[in-house]
Amino acid sequence: MIAFGVELSRDKGKGKGNECAARTDTKFKFVASSLRKMPYSIHDKTLAAKKARILINALIDCAKAGVKPSAVTKKMLWGISLYLECGSYSKENWRTYHRVSDAAKQVRESGDKDWKRNVTFEHARPLGKMYRMLLDERATLTLDRAAFIIGEYPPVLVTTAEELEMAKRGFQHDGAPEQRYSHIPISGFSLRSDGTAA
Repeated sequence: MIAFGVELSRDKGKGKGNECAARTDTKFKFVASSLRKMPYSIHDKTLAAKKARILINALIDCAKAGVKPSAVTKKMLWGISLYLECGSYSKENWRTYHRVSDAAKQVRESGDKDWKRNVTFEHARPLGKMYRMLLDERATLTLDRAAFIIGEYPPVLVTTAEELEMAKRGFQHDGAPEQRYSHIPISGFSLRSDGTAA
């Protein structure tokens, strides 16, 4: 993991330059700290981590070129977010996935052989929103910043009823994760990839 904890300015004097440096330093520390808390790092020496770096750099190139979102960019974002949380690019295992809403957990443990019909894998930060953020920051976008945007809010297994209610509230493809999940009870984890809920 690249350490960003380098003070850009030790001068306590006044001036916009120092204030800007301090804000930048704080932002870098925040991003670096959050990346360390993600279950799987893009800076590991594994083949999966190397693949993540390649995919993220490709997305950065797309964003900097002004490429519009498509099924291809969404698939890349899906795979990267899955790696950052699960360490692989294989289809997630709904039976053992750990980020589950309370209602989805009950459905999963109900014993119903068709329980998978009543749950769905939902990106707390929609894939389209992720890519728009990459586009908005394309002028200064870095590998670590892009990974942070993609992995900050990992996917959650929710019920189809919860997803439908989210859509009715206008949050199917947009909105802050906290707004989108305000009506969905979750316990044992936080929406952000920064530790478990108290």
